[in-house]
Amino acid sequence: MGANTAEAALPDTIQELTDRLTASYANLLTPAVVQDCYQPLSNARIANYVPILVEHSCRNRLRQLTRRPDPAASLREHSGGTRGHSITTTPREGFEPS
Repeated sequence: MGANTAEAALPDTIQELTDRLTASYANLLTPAVVQDCYQPLSNARIANYVPILVEHSCRNRLRQLTRRPDPAASLREHSGGTRGHSITTTPREGFEPS
C-alpha cells in the first residue's frame, strides 16, 4: 500500500505538471497548491484540457505569491478613480474664463 499523500492522488499528467512547475517555483510549490487547483476540475466530463487549466491556475497563484507589494497601490486605491494621476487643466487659447 502506498502513502496517502496529495501527490499519490494526482493523475500522471498532473504529476508531470507539478514537476515542470517545480523547476520554476521550487521554493513555493507544494503538492497542496497543485491539489487545490486540480480539485475543482478533478471530475470534469471532458478531461483533455484539465492539465492546461490546472497549470494556468497554479501559475497565477504562484505569481501572486511572488509579487512584491506595490507601494503606489495604496495611493491608487485612494485616488478617487484617477489611478494615481493628477488632473490638471490648462486654459485653452482664446478661452476667457467668466
